[in-house]
Amino acid sequence: AQLAPLADARAVSALRAVFGEAYPDPVRVVSVGVPVAELLAAPTNDAWAASSIEFCGGTHVQRTSDARAFAIVEEAGIAKGVRRVV
Repeated sequence: AQLAPLADARAVSALRAVFGEAYPDPVRVVSVGVPVAELLAAPTNDAWAASSIEFCGGTHVQRTSDARAFAIVEEAGIAKGVRRVV
């Protein structure tokens, strides 16, 4: 994962982002299979379609055990196959 300017990150052709979601600028880009720097250098490369490339607007921990105690206050479907837990 790497932070990137929002406009540059949006130019990546195979990017998956949640419609209607507000992302910060810079945005965290998470890529499995291709380094984010390569995506940004050639954003229209058709090869990126074989990779998982997504925006991330949330908080993350390295391991679930790092979260310690927390409370789920809301859970909702925000897109097909995508759930949000708050």
